[in-house]
Amino acid sequence: MRIIFLEERSPWALHVVNRLSAAGHEVLHTARTAQALQLVRLGTVDMVIATLFPGGAGSGEENGVNLALAAQFRNPDLVTILLSDSALFSGGELFEMLFSLRCVLPRPAPVEDLLQIATHFLDSGPVDCVGDSENAAVCNHCLLTDVCAHAEEVRQQRLCA
Repeated sequence: MRIIFLEERSPWALHVVNRLSAAGHEVLHTARTAQALQLVRLGTVDMVIATLFPGGAGSGEENGVNLALAAQFRNPDLVTILLSDSALFSGGELFEMLFSLRCVLPRPAPVEDLLQIATHFLDSGPVDCVGDSENAAVCNHCLLTDVCAHAEEVRQQRLCA
């Protein structure tokens, strides 16, 4: 699978790239959004792992959402994982705006957590989220809380039951 990884160069980022590469994925790592956007224009990717604000909030640089939007235009089955050290959009707005978004993790995320989540989505193929009636905030397919399109519907059903 082809993965674009938009993150500053650091020992943590190198560790993520090495682990994903060792798992057999082609990882295109860049610290600049403009370069990541160019890579998306040159070919389809299966996953975007991107820092929400690569140059820092307020830097004026394109952000991880711009990258994901460009990538999902070329691949409707794209999976996006955003990394953020900001509470901006913590109410779930990003999930409404970006249909490929499956997860927002703190930055830097624990490497094992990031790899486990990325591997799950890459191995599972396109995600069709379906709520779990026993636990209304957790999706049976993506295993994330309050992020899939069905979470609100399932929550309402549970409240009415």
